[in-house]
Amino acid sequence: MHDYSVFGRFDFEWSPVGVSFLLKEPQGVRQLEKQLALCEMFREAQAGPPFYVTADNFQCGTQVVGLADFPPVMYSGQLGPEFSMFKTPSANRRVYDYVPVLPRDSVRYLVHARLEEMTFDPDLLILTANAAQAEIILRASSYSDGRMWCAQGSSCLACAWLYAFPYLRGELNYTVSGLGFSMKARQVMPDGLILIAVPGEMLSQLIENLNDMEWEPKWFKLGREGFVQAVRELEARLSQEYPPELVWGEGGGVR
Repeated sequence: MHDYSVFGRFDFEWSPVGVSFLLKEPQGVRQLEKQLALCEMFREAQAGPPFYVTADNFQCGTQVVGLADFPPVMYSGQLGPEFSMFKTPSANRRVYDYVPVLPRDSVRYLVHARLEEMTFDPDLLILTANAAQAEIILRASSYSDGRMWCAQGSSCLACAWLYAFPYLRGELNYTVSGLGFSMKARQVMPDGLILIAVPGEMLSQLIENLNDMEWEPKWFKLGREGFVQAVRELEARLSQEYPPELVWGEGGGVR
């Protein structure tokens, strides 16, 4: 397993949650004894012991993780106007042309465990962060390779962008609580939190970068005027190392 101790430095109010997608029934973990929507499951794990779910534990979201197919009333867009999500069924229908879903029957079980009780390297790590914590995580995600941040989503099927998209694409994705329709209606989380889903393939690099980089650069502590002055001093120093036109350019410098 990876060493996840660096995440303890964040002092998260809501613990990170690891998710694994399995075809075989997991051992040593209990099955959840109630039904929830997929968008509620990571919140359930934050508040209790690890669990796994099957299709029987879902109120909605089975299609996102390959446990069922979309019924015609959904796939045709009929629900969008009913929920005031979309003006017309055709507008709702377009969502199904791009929303990410796992292939049917590729998964039978989903395991959820908060970080403190995680005994496996997950397929996804879902982080619930405030803006300051999210800035560090996102900066770390691109610290060593310059990877572009990804934030994709839709008002309906918001759970697909937290669960299916990062797992299928191997890319980090993030959203803000309160933007997803069902999650908001179910009052899963307070509005305004940054939800970040990190695929398992990125965790090693993310952890390495978090351990390596400066979490709070000095530039954040200078105030506006202090920052402007420090940048001017940096430009002056760079002008001694490089020809001035390479530092100042046509746009007035690195400011």
